[in-house]
Amino acid sequence: MPQIIPDYYPNKLVNRLFYFLLILHIIPLFFGKYFITQDGPSHLKNAMILKDLLLDPNSIYHQYFSINHTPNPNWFVHIFYAIFLLVLPPFLAEKIFFLAYVILLPLSFRYLVRQINTKSTFAVLLIFPFVYNITFYLGFFNFCFSIIFFFFALGFWIKHKGIFKVKTQLIFTLLITLIYFSHPVSFVISGLLIFALIISFSYFDFRNHKTSFPFLLQRIIALSIGFFPMIIFFLIFLGGSQSETMFGNRNGLTYTVQFFENYVLSYLGKTDIFLNTVLIISLLSLFIYRLLLNYKSKKWNAFDVLILFYFLFSILIYFSPEEFAGGSVILIRLVLYGNIILIIWLAAQVFTPRINTYMAVYFTLITITFLCFRLYHFMEDQNKLADIISVENNITEGKIILPFTITNNPNPEEPIDTVRDIDINVFQHVSSYISIDRKLVCLENYEAGSHYFPLFWKPEKDPSAFFSESGDSFSDEAFINYARISGTWPDYVLLLGDVELMKKGTVLISELNNHFDLIKKSEDKYAWLFKKR
Repeated sequence: MPQIIPDYYPNKLVNRLFYFLLILHIIPLFFGKYFITQDGPSHLKNAMILKDLLLDPNSIYHQYFSINHTPNPNWFVHIFYAIFLLVLPPFLAEKIFFLAYVILLPLSFRYLVRQINTKSTFAVLLIFPFVYNITFYLGFFNFCFSIIFFFFALGFWIKHKGIFKVKTQLIFTLLITLIYFSHPVSFVISGLLIFALIISFSYFDFRNHKTSFPFLLQRIIALSIGFFPMIIFFLIFLGGSQSETMFGNRNGLTYTVQFFENYVLSYLGKTDIFLNTVLIISLLSLFIYRLLLNYKSKKWNAFDVLILFYFLFSILIYFSPEEFAGGSVILIRLVLYGNIILIIWLAAQVFTPRINTYMAVYFTLITITFLCFRLYHFMEDQNKLADIISVENNITEGKIILPFTITNNPNPEEPIDTVRDIDINVFQHVSSYISIDRKLVCLENYEAGSHYFPLFWKPEKDPSAFFSESGDSFSDEAFINYARISGTWPDYVLLLGDVELMKKGTVLISELNNHFDLIKKSEDKYAWLFKKR
């Protein structure tokens, strides 16, 4: 296959800016003992439980949990944590995981770009605004890491043009396996995108009077070998899912507006929409500029099939399910991949050295603006996290705790209609950090109630039918019924929420007073700790 992108002198400025931004993005990870995200604490806690179930026959967790032996996706982060927990305390295992993510995401994208374009280009910098994206704040770490494996797998496939020897075929298969065990959305997208590139590469081979059919056949065989083992597991995973597919009622005009707000980069709702809009308009302007130049010059390459994928994703997000095969929040993952496909296509385009330099400086300034905005709010969250965790000194090790978050959301189970409907509560599972530090049995464990994570509740110990994660709804009767079936009373109840929300939880607190005493309020009153009489 001929060289698609012509050579030009590498831009040293781009390389320097790349490493400068990489270092800047590592800084927030060291603001505190833990870096708070919504589901992140739960992943770390369950990895610790998994390790104890495997290695400690006397662990109390044997009374509450069973191991899920079905090879499902969403296992990567737990396996990663469990391995490092063998030699490190939990907070260091989490730090290493975050460091690996923040470093490897840009590096994997640069690896992919260099397989498309052999010289340095500003496009390698476009990944940085997406490092701390909305799925990261939500704690969807398996999905976040699946993007890294997606970049490596796609780059590796392009490097070898989809034709492998035995060793390279094994490496490609391993990368696809890692994608599968990280997240099924990335698994499906990687298969579809590589298949589209096979067709595109074969078409351009045919146009250049090359023998395309043997190459087409070899690429399809190699792709089939790489995906076949995990397709079997994927079908088993789908067959084991008993949940319904749910769709949101999306308003076309509203969603079109939100497309330009690029909410997948948002952390604080409307407060950072302006930055998101500037970024997406900048990317779309570059996209249109290059598209018009290509059309005018009639010069196209094999990677222009990504244009079709980008338009497909832009349309698909209007109709995609919000819940599928037990997984939820599908919409934002597809929106994020739409952005990713756009910046990959931009990496395949030729820009003059002057434009390359200008764009490198411009997108670096945008990225730094994003990061400065986020740093301020990261520090605020760390202060609140420290306030909540301070109550752990009043908890005896090895006891049972029931955490409960008081929220304003009356219908947390309804499907998401638009990206703006996504509510990030980074403190929803913060009690997991307390249960890790004090070696507690935590009765809030949404993962153990899902079929695609490594742990299951023991049927008689499952508290999900008695206590929800949030609201102001459970009663004294719920404690009595759970105790009757499970033989367990929580030793502590931890209420989490802002001060004003706590005041509204009058029904909940009055019910708690039947059997529990309030023993501690955190200094800023984000956490109220009750102890069983």
